[in-house]
Amino acid sequence: MALKRTSFPRTAEAVAVVELRNAIVRGDLPPGAQIRQSAAAEELGLSVIPVREALKTLAGEGIVSYLPQRGYTVTELRPESVDGIFRLRELLETEAEAVASTRLRPEDLAAMRAAVDAQLAATLAGDGYAAIVSNRAFHFALLERCDNEWLLRFVRQLWDALEPHRALAYRRTALKGDAARAHAILREHEAVLDAFESGRTQEALRLLAEHRAEGREDFHRLLTTTAET
Repeated sequence: MALKRTSFPRTAEAVAVVELRNAIVRGDLPPGAQIRQSAAAEELGLSVIPVREALKTLAGEGIVSYLPQRGYTVTELRPESVDGIFRLRELLETEAEAVASTRLRPEDLAAMRAAVDAQLAATLAGDGYAAIVSNRAFHFALLERCDNEWLLRFVRQLWDALEPHRALAYRRTALKGDAARAHAILREHEAVLDAFESGRTQEALRLLAEHRAEGREDFHRLLTTTAET
C-alpha cells in the first residue's frame, strides 16, 4: 500500500501563531499594543493554552515581547535595533542573493514579475497588507533560490521583526494620502528585476544593496515620526 499525504491538519497552537502573526502584519495589532490572551483566545475560538504557546513562539521570533506584570505586547523597535537588524540582513542577504543569483530560473523571474504587478495593484488600491505580502514575495522569490534553509530561517526572522512597523508605515502614508515612497519602492524593484532579466547580475546585486539601505532609512524616519507624535 502506498500512501501520500497531501494536507496536514493544523494544531490549535499553529492556528493561533498564523492568525496572530497576520493580525500584526496587517497592523491590526500595532507596535506597543498589548495582547490579552483571554480576548485573543475568544476571538480565535480557542482555549487560552494554545494562544499562550503561540505567543511564546512569536516572542522567540522577536515579533512580540513579554514583560512581567504587563504580559505580551507587539515589539517596539528602537533606532539601534533597526541598525542591528539591517546589519544582519546585509550580511545574510548579501550571501543569499549572491548564491541565488547564479541559480535563477525563468520561473523565478516570473514570480518576481508577478510580485511587482501585485504590489503595484495593492499600492494603487491603498491595500497596505497586500503590498507588504507582495513586497516580501518579490524578495523571497530570489532569496529562496540560495537553497540554504538555515540561512533563510534567520533571514525570515529578521523580516518578521520588521513587519509590524512596515504595516504602520503603510497605514500612515495611506492616511496622509502620500504613496510616494511606496511607488519609489516599486521603481527600485523594477530596476532590480530589469537588471536580472537583462543578465546584468552584478548591477542587480548592487541595486538590492542600495534598496536595503533605503529600507533602513525608511524605518528610521518612521521611528522619528512615531517619537514626535
